[in-house]
Amino acid sequence: MELKLFADLIDALGKVAGGLKAIVNLPKAERETMRRTLDETYRLIDTTLNMVIIRLGDIQLQQSDDDLLREVARLENYDEWMQAERELRLCRSLRIALRETETLVGHLAGTVSTKDWDALLLQMQSILATEGEVALFIGQKFQQLANDARSVIQDMKQAPSIRDALADFRASLVAERQALIKQELELYEIV
Repeated sequence: MELKLFADLIDALGKVAGGLKAIVNLPKAERETMRRTLDETYRLIDTTLNMVIIRLGDIQLQQSDDDLLREVARLENYDEWMQAERELRLCRSLRIALRETETLVGHLAGTVSTKDWDALLLQMQSILATEGEVALFIGQKFQQLANDARSVIQDMKQAPSIRDALADFRASLVAERQALIKQELELYEIV
């Protein structure tokens, strides 16, 4: 299962980090502010992914099909996910950094190319556009798994298909989290 939304979000984060490298003339204080903002964004996405991965892993540990299906059916009411979804959609520090970055260009006239600056702003806007889609995607995936589990309760022979779907979704999230961590490490080399 490919999670294109996560791949797009991680790609946008990478481009912002790369954009910071491209605008080496950016004053140290502004670079540090943007690095902290990106660091916080990476951490928020990682925490959200990790929370979902752990929850799905806990459900997978259910030995009986009845218990597994009951836990999967409860995913749509997973309060902790709803809170994380709200926080992911409200990545306040990145929004503030984007506003500050948009106004900073006037102070850096002649030291940073307009092309590099515009590319950086475009990628920051891309992150903000994608983050809500990612949160919505996971919420919808939880809803789908819960609905599937409730329908399978009527025919227990289908329980392995729910177990497989859960495992596939979790494995995809783990792969995306690994890509995010790798990219975050590369960010520290850039900035």
